[in-house]
Amino acid sequence: MTLTLLQLSIYHFPIMKDLVSNYTEYNIWANLRLTDWLKSLDESLLQTKTKSSFDTIDHTLQHMLRTQLFWKAFIDEQNVVGFNWRVRKEKVSVIIDELNESSHDMQVCFASYNEADLLKKLTLDMPWAKNQLCRYEYIIHVINHSTFHRGQIITMARTLGVEDGVPATDYNIFNCR
Repeated sequence: MTLTLLQLSIYHFPIMKDLVSNYTEYNIWANLRLTDWLKSLDESLLQTKTKSSFDTIDHTLQHMLRTQLFWKAFIDEQNVVGFNWRVRKEKVSVIIDELNESSHDMQVCFASYNEADLLKKLTLDMPWAKNQLCRYEYIIHVINHSTFHRGQIITMARTLGVEDGVPATDYNIFNCR
């Protein structure tokens, strides 16, 4: 009998748990590198409009934060009906701190799942998306989402003339530490 990689991971190796743990640690590391760099810039730059998915770096950070909070709640099977998606008018430093706290909270929460938990199918039923995936797929999705927006933020900053101190936040660089 030939076992698939997924079957081997359940019975012999905690592959999925290790992958999720490593990716959530990567997310914390990359967000900290990015936000430490952003804190070194003039805060008005983070409010300056530029062309991207969101009009400012601040709004992109807020989107990353809201998305991490939503997906953590959903993945942990909490009620996400009526989730608050509004843009806030606070200092960007507050958003940065909350993003880093959220990244840590995701890591703690997701590390608590065993292999069977990670393979459990969750059903998303929102007006903007309806699907059913394994819990680990949603975890990888939210981390990939943050990776996408970290790249946008770096591009936005470069568009605004920032060239110094741009951090490398690539997953491979994380694994070279």
